[in-house]
Amino acid sequence: MRLIDQLLEHPLFEERPVDQVFEPLGFDVHLGTQDPPLDPDDDKEAFESFARDPDAYIQSLPFAIPEGYTDMGRRETEDEIVMLAVKPISSLAELLLAQEEAAESMAAIARERRRQVEGGEH
Repeated sequence: MRLIDQLLEHPLFEERPVDQVFEPLGFDVHLGTQDPPLDPDDDKEAFESFARDPDAYIQSLPFAIPEGYTDMGRRETEDEIVMLAVKPISSLAELLLAQEEAAESMAAIARERRRQVEGGEH
């Protein structure tokens, strides 16, 4: 499991826009949003598909992910459907996106480098 997957479960994501959470952590954020089809008069087929299986409908929405970005999934908020992809642009972001085993190794390297810098070693 990635550390970022644990972060996505935090209630903060229900309270704030995802870009306001991810950008300070060192991610470039690519978002797609769409209103859920709640009015059958607008698009009856989409309305029926969404009513039948909201998760399948959300997964079927087109979302182009730029090269170098990682798909973080789709979720429905109170107001809209949010599709998210991120690209790490900081060491912290790389750690959060790494698999748990890789994150532990990267953290050990960072601790050693910090020890060298603080100890005056180059």
